[in-house]
Parts: sequence; structure tokens; C-alpha cells
Amino acid sequence: MGKPIIGVSVNFSFNERIYSVAETYVESLKKAGGIPVLLPHIPDDAETLAEKMDGLLISGGPDLDPAYYGENPWPKLGSICPERDESEIALLKAFLKTGKPILGICRGEQALNVVLGGTIYQDLATQYPDAGLIKHAQEGPRWYTSHQASIVPGSRLHSIFSELDIRVNSFHHQGVKDLGKGLVVAARAADGVIEAYEMPDHRFCVGVQWHPECMFELASRSDKLFSALVEACRD
Repeated sequence: MGKPIIGVSVNFSFNERIYSVAETYVESLKKAGGIPVLLPHIPDDAETLAEKMDGLLISGGPDLDPAYYGENPWPKLGSICPERDESEIALLKAFLKTGKPILGICRGEQALNVVLGGTIYQDLATQYPDAGLIKHAQEGPRWYTSHQASIVPGSRLHSIFSELDIRVNSFHHQGVKDLGKGLVVAARAADGVIEAYEMPDHRFCVGVQWHPECMFELASRSDKLFSALVEACRD
């Protein structure tokens, strides 16, 4: 098989009517040997896209509308994008049906969790029950790793990184609360916040709360995550 084709979800500015996504997602997939294809918001054609692609990457972005997990908006909820919500949820459902590899990053991790019946904290600072919450919205460079994450021994993430303690970057104010069906925790921050999960019975279904794509220019362990996704798409 040649290079696998991996669909990448994009953001949408409803004022300027512009699709956009950070170049770092594209470069990370290219570096790992994949062909990234940016997917516009066409939810009615999600199943066709799932048939054409070898895998899916749901990128980071604004908050998900809490109506999708049965909640009213919390005062600290950030901006939402209804068009993106509808498109990504359709894509995730379609790809889950196919069993093809899926990687969710930050918002993508949260959206995938919600599609599988899970919930999220709309705002960690005001909803997370642990008083020892660390800073999850760093103000350093995007490539800089600001806090530690502990990986679950024996997890897929453990096999990918060959390490149990890694440092990650962090740009979020929300986080996974209740895990969706079939998901298990793969990594946590020191305060207990879920930093990654995976679906053991799936070919490759992984969500990470940090932004590994921001480190594509470095010789970092993040390369291993994208390489694992691309290899799963080749199988």
C-alpha cells in the first residue's frame, strides 16, 4: 500500500466564511508518511468521506456545544462553531462504523468522547472537583512542554512512547469528565485530569488532550504518535 490518505477536520470562521487549520497538523502527518486531506463541513457526505479516506484526525479548536452531551451552557463556556460541531460528529460516527483509525487532538479528543456517550467539563477551573488543579492553559510557546503526564502501563500509548512519564504542552480549559463507551484512560496529569484515552478493541482509536502537532519541527516523541496513526492506516 502507498501512503495512506488521512482526513483532517478544519475550523470555520462564520464571519469571514473561511475554513482554516494550523499547518502543523499537515506537516506532522506528512513527516510521518501520510497524505493529509483537509475536510470541509459537509456532514451529509460524511459516510462517503469515510469510505475514501484511510484514517481521520480531528483537530483542536473551539468548545463543543454542550447540548451534544445533554447540558446547558456553563458561564465559562467559550466560543462554539455549530457548523463544525455538526460536521465532526457526522465524520466521527461514519469513521467509527468503518473501524478505520481515528486520532482526536484536544477538542478532537473531547468530541470523540462525546460521540461515544461521554461528557466533558465545560470549564476545569470552575467545575473540576480537585482543589489541586494545575495550569492547563499554558502561556509559553506552543512547542514547549509545560507539565507532566503519567501513562498507564500496558496501554497502547505506552507501547507507542515506550515511556510511563512524559511532558506535554497544554492549551485547554475543558477536559474529559465521564469516558464514552469502550474507552479507557491512557494518561493523566498530576491533578488527575485525563490527558489521553484509547479504545482497546479498536484498530486505532486514540484521543490526546495536548497538541503533539506543535512539535513537528523537533525530534520529539510526538513523531511516534503520528507514525503510529499512519502505520495503523496502512494495515
